[in-house]
Formats: sequence, C-alpha cells, structure tokens
Amino acid sequence: MVVSQKKEKEYLSQEEALIYDWRIHSIRQALKKKGKSTGTLQVEDLVELGHLDQFHYFGSQACDRAIEYLGIQPEYSVLDIGSGVGGPARYMSYKTGCRIQCIDLREDFNEIARDLTERAGFQKQIQYLTGDILSESIAEALSSNPFDSIFSFLCFLHIEKRDRLLEICFRSLKEGGYIYVEDYVANCVLDSQTQAILKEVVQAYYVPTRETYRQHLERAGFADICFIDLTIPWKPWVEQRYQKFIQSREESLSLFGREVYEHRSQFYQTICELFQGGKVGGSLIVAKKPSIPKLYPVSETYFSSLVPTYSEQYHFFLEDGSLLALRYFRTGTLEHYSAWWCDKDGKSLELLNTCESQKSREHISIKKENGTGTIDLPEANLEIHFQVAAQFTWEVSGEQNRRGVIHQPQLLCTVQMGDRQQQATGYCKIYEGNYPKFWGYHFVHAFFPNYGIVWSADATFGQEKYNYFKLLDTQQTEAQTILHGEDSYHRQTSACTRINDRSYYLKFDNSEFATWSSILRNRTSTMESELCLQYKSAILEIEGQKVAEGTCLKESCFGTIA
Repeated sequence: MVVSQKKEKEYLSQEEALIYDWRIHSIRQALKKKGKSTGTLQVEDLVELGHLDQFHYFGSQACDRAIEYLGIQPEYSVLDIGSGVGGPARYMSYKTGCRIQCIDLREDFNEIARDLTERAGFQKQIQYLTGDILSESIAEALSSNPFDSIFSFLCFLHIEKRDRLLEICFRSLKEGGYIYVEDYVANCVLDSQTQAILKEVVQAYYVPTRETYRQHLERAGFADICFIDLTIPWKPWVEQRYQKFIQSREESLSLFGREVYEHRSQFYQTICELFQGGKVGGSLIVAKKPSIPKLYPVSETYFSSLVPTYSEQYHFFLEDGSLLALRYFRTGTLEHYSAWWCDKDGKSLELLNTCESQKSREHISIKKENGTGTIDLPEANLEIHFQVAAQFTWEVSGEQNRRGVIHQPQLLCTVQMGDRQQQATGYCKIYEGNYPKFWGYHFVHAFFPNYGIVWSADATFGQEKYNYFKLLDTQQTEAQTILHGEDSYHRQTSACTRINDRSYYLKFDNSEFATWSSILRNRTSTMESELCLQYKSAILEIEGQKVAEGTCLKESCFGTIA
C-alpha cells in the first residue's frame, strides 16, 4: 500500500518516549542475549520475547483467540491497527497464511517491525504503513481495497475520536467482514480523577462504557455486536506483570537505566490500581459490517402477530453478597446471550452481551439431567453446577397454545469464577412458544435467607394480561409449601397481593446496588426491546409487619419481538 506522506520528524513528549522507546532497545538486547542479533529468525524466537514482541495482554494466546473469532483463512487480507513492532501480525500470518497490512503512528516501530519480519521470512505477507489512521489520505488508501477482517489490540483507547475511527474501520471492511478489538472499557461513569490518570499515565484519551461503545459501533453501521468481558482474566495478569517487573529490578536497572525503570514501575502499578478499583475493565469486541440488504417480496409471516420465542434465564445470589445473571434468548431473527455480575458495593461487570442474527458460537453452554445441571461460560472462565430444589409450571395467557412456563425458584448451586468457588441460591425460568409481537413486563425474584423466596410478575403479551405472586416457604424441611397470591399487582417500589385474606408486600426502594441494561435488537427486523436488570435490597411485610429482609433481582423489558 502506497500513501503519499510528508517526511516530517515526529516529536514525542517525554512521557510518550518513556512508554515506547525502551521496547526497541529491549528487543535488540533480548535477541543479542539469544545470540540472534542478526540473521534468520523463527517466529518462535520472537514469541519467546513475550510482552516485548506483543505489547498487549496474553500475547499469542490473545492472537489465537482473534484468529478463531475472525475465522481467518489463508486467502484473507487483514488490517492490523496499532501494530507496534509487528508481533501479532507475524504470529497470525504464520498461523493462518493470511496477508496483513499493518498501520502504526511510529516510524521507529515500523522500522524494527520490517527488519524482524524480513528476518522471519514474512516480508511478502506483511506490509507496514506509518501514519495517523484518522487522516483522510490513509483512510482513503485503506478503503480503496477493503479487508476481509480488522483487528486491534489495546490501541483504540489511545484514540479519542472514536466515531471517526470506527467510521474508517467500517469503510475499510468488505461487506460481511468482522472487526475484532481488545480494549479498555469503563465499568461505570468515570470520575474526573480516574479520567486524569488514564490520560496522563496511560495515554488513554477516551475510555467509554460498554453501552456508549456499542452506540459508537452502531452509528458507524456495524451489526451483530458482541461484548465479552476480559476484566476477570486481565486483572490478575496486570498484577503478575507488575510483581515480575519489581522482582527483576536489578536486571531492569542495568538494561534500561533508573529513569525508565521507575517510569515502568509506576505505569504498571497504576494499571494494577485501575483494575483493582473496579472502575476500569477490559472487553473483547466483535462486530460485523452487514451486507447490503437485497430486496425480496415480504412474506406473509412478516405480518404475523405471533413470534416463535425461546427464553432460558438464570440468576444466582452468591454467598459473598454478589449477584450473577445469565440469559439465552432466541426469536426468529436473533440469538441473544448475556451475563452480568455485580456486588452490593456497586461494582458491576458485563461478562457477555451479544445479539446476533445468526448464531456464531455457543457463548453459554447449558446441560441438564435428572434435576441437576451445569452452566459453562468458557469466555468468562465461569462454571456453575446446580441442583433443582423446587419446580413449578403453569400456562401463560397470550401464548398461542397456552404452553406452560417452567419456574425453578430454588436452585442450590456451586459457582466457580476463575479460581474462586462459592455457594449460591439461584432461579431459573424457561419458556417457549408463539408470543405476541408486542410485550412488556416487570419481574421480581427475592431471596430471604432462612425464610423464603418470592417471585412475582406483572406482564402484558399483546392484549393479554398476566400476573402472579408466589411465596415458597423454605423453612419447611420435609414438604415444600407454596403460597399463591390473589389480585396481585406491581408498582415501581413494591409488589403486592393477598393470600388467605392477609396482605403481603414485597418492598424495594428506588435505589439499587447496581443496574444493567441491553437493547435486544436486530437492525434488519422490527425487533427492539429494552431489557433492564436491577440488584436491590428487599423487605417482605405481612399485614404491615416486617417478617424478613433480603435481596432481589428486579427485571423489566418492553418493546417488540420478531
């Protein structure tokens, strides 16, 4: 790729020089120690350099993941944005045989990248371009011969003009092509102090929340957007990186000098503190450039008032007071997977959130047999084993054949998140059938330890009204007792009913420990529903007297399905 550029010397701030310049020197020194200052190199020689060759988290392991998600084939043409010294491009071309166009802002990075690439024998497969991807000359050059795939590791956080960047990425992709990004995301609205640290220490000029990031992608035209949390694996990784660097103090001082060592130490420590604080996280993001839609006669089924729907949802109250919610939802036009974790201190992680018009992979694996089950989220390093302690089924008005909904309000669980195992009490709801296109509901599931479980709903499916209030007495050891409410209804802060001429109030105020939302949307159909989950404290009153305190998940969803 040829781009006319002005040959101007690039001046870096002292901060930028300290962040990047040491890498080139370190690579030269590391190869010298291996006796490979010159001559032929094998890809393995460079992979062994670890973080020096691939300046992102988990190195070649992350590259393997990108290859899998993008489905890179030998005939693919791929764009690497923020290619650094070329480590990911060399490794991915070596593994797949694809051609890669790299772009980086620094010519000195590209100089050593070209040298290493040529010594490894990949100069015909990998090309390097120096410049600002936001410039019109480079944007035009990239879009003139679109790519099958785009990937970028820990680069987008340095580029503030996110709409402009994603617009160029969209233009540079072939129809049906995918972009893969690993990037920083905000787990909450960042305060000014955290933003200042990100800008001054990390050179991260824009770190949006996942919801805002998704809006940027949609404005650019991307579809089938998938967010997968990387905070959980990144958090210990950055901690280990910092500890290893501190332990190698004497070696680092002799190699880099005191100024670079102290700067790297502060930099690595700051990253650790950002992740430990919970406000900043990481995400794997995959999105598709949709093909131009072809015009076909609209089938009669498009105007059907009923939509085939399947939903399987779970949530778990963990022993440390945190909440974990998971969902698999399918209609005729999309498959939605989501997983969300939060605690009572307001810390929250979106582990997974994707709506796809066609299933690309099994993000959540659910296996059940004889009253037991296993849920596996391989991308989140999460596994749940559960036993069904209670199950109830009743039909739903509004569903075409009034098929029953399965409720399992008491799941006894073991939750393995990373290297930590906890006990939990959970809930599951499963329904399948033909449901009206327009729907809306409020649902609450409250857990009161050593007392009972309340689950209630107030819903509308088309023209049909549907509500219930159930109380499961978990104090009974031999026989379960379930109480059914009469004339139940919901408000924003309570669910109410009468049982055996006594009033029951499930109360929760407007404040919540944490909240999460997602738009269930397929851009090529009429489906658009807003789903919102809230983790709250709960109180159960009977005849105006408080009988139990606990926690609850409050869920609402309104819109269309298609």
